[in-house]
Amino acid sequence: MSWAAIVGQPLAVRLLRQAVAGKKVAHAYLFVGPAGVGKRTLALELAKSLNCQAPRPDGGACDACVACRKTAADPILHPDVRLIAPEGRFIKTDQIRALQEEMYARPNEGRMRVAIIDGADRMNPESANRLLKLLEEPPGYAVLILLTHNLSGVLPTLISRCQVVNFPPLSPEDVARMLQAQHGLDAGQARLYAALSGGSIGRAVALSQDAGVAARRDQTCDLLQKLSTLDDLALIGQAEALDKEKEHLEDWLDLATTWLRDALVLAQTGSTQLVMNADRLPSVRGLADSLGTASILDMLSAIVETRGHLQRNANSRLALDVLMLRLGDISGNRR
Repeated sequence: MSWAAIVGQPLAVRLLRQAVAGKKVAHAYLFVGPAGVGKRTLALELAKSLNCQAPRPDGGACDACVACRKTAADPILHPDVRLIAPEGRFIKTDQIRALQEEMYARPNEGRMRVAIIDGADRMNPESANRLLKLLEEPPGYAVLILLTHNLSGVLPTLISRCQVVNFPPLSPEDVARMLQAQHGLDAGQARLYAALSGGSIGRAVALSQDAGVAARRDQTCDLLQKLSTLDDLALIGQAEALDKEKEHLEDWLDLATTWLRDALVLAQTGSTQLVMNADRLPSVRGLADSLGTASILDMLSAIVETRGHLQRNANSRLALDVLMLRLGDISGNRR
């Protein structure tokens, strides 16, 4: 691994690489972005670079010395690099208390002590206040890297004492390339799972390894195809079924979006080159023919609106009831 090997986060990589090369590393960073976009990977790369015994001219780690190999091990073997994650739902006070003791002690083997706190939004008030004291008076040989996908859950006083580094979602093209290069997926599979990933390589990999995704994909298409045949009671029944499987609701919305997007591409261009569900072309063509461009656009708008309601913690059952009735209406159920 090196700075150049980190995909999709050029601004974050450039900022940290320049800081290391110029010996201007901040005492605390807060990496903010969705899960699975490279926050932990880049934090470990920074930790390696700070203790590498033969650093590159650009400040990157050599990946060959004992310090690099210990930091890259799983679990981490370097005594001066600590990774903290929630034990259960929260990062506990005892974890931060132990971290305080370690960070104020001089490094054992390296030049710096580095702590990576994964889930900075999941500290209880006491642990957050203990961490705040460490951030207010850090020793000169300590660097703390906080990771979060939920900035609103991090105390403002913690944020104010860190240099915030934003990690946007990866592009579908970057995710697809990584799925092919690192996980052996073919181009069609990589394009599909990249589209479903929301810009997270972690989520894309999890979806590609979930045996239930293929079944849910077919079930989603089947439902979209039969919407016009369902009465209101049946549509509300479909909403109830979706609400009972909340853990797959985001997947369903993503799957429905990809099917409709493919149908729109086919209806508008007639080309199959950009179709994500390329292995289900007859189904895509059936949706395109039965719905038409205007209805597809209306259905996509309804799904986007519902996703927004759910992200704002609206009542999921009510939101899904309204969505299914709208989709039934758009598809011709009450025309």
